[in-house]
Amino acid sequence: MDTVLIHYKIMKLPSILTLIVSLTLTSFVSADVTISYPSKEMPVFTVEAPDGWEFEAGSEDDPYCTLTKDDTVLYFKTVEGTEEKLDEAIEETYEYVKETYPKAELPTPKKTKIDGKDALAAAGSGKDTEGVATHFGFAWVFIGKGKIAEIWFEVADSDEKLADEAGKILKSFKAK
Repeated sequence: MDTVLIHYKIMKLPSILTLIVSLTLTSFVSADVTISYPSKEMPVFTVEAPDGWEFEAGSEDDPYCTLTKDDTVLYFKTVEGTEEKLDEAIEETYEYVKETYPKAELPTPKKTKIDGKDALAAAGSGKDTEGVATHFGFAWVFIGKGKIAEIWFEVADSDEKLADEAGKILKSFKAK
């Protein structure tokens, strides 16, 4: 049955049934998984990860949770919502990037809005010690409740598809 005929038949159904059928069809098309941080029971924020991304929870020693696919990694955690803790979070993240990518270009984060919340964001690039060119996307979102969400990714320059997916994950951010 072609799409026009399906659409025509759906349009003839009562509107509530149309909505249910549309939502059902959409769920088959999209295989995104909702990641709730820090837990599903008490989320501070969520992101949507496409199928195939592997989630690993943070620990006491390393508070970052990660989403990974191939060599692309997306990191996220929360920090106290103070100016001092924000500065520390940015410095800590940039130090890691500079250690791993010695010639990374990391601009000063700029004010923006993410999910309607005040945020700082930046993007940069650099080469690791083996010469692999990598891009970064960073965001620190003031989510309220005395918290700032930190979410960022690193992706090889050669993998545009994964860069697009990582960008979509960042854009899917929703404060709870």
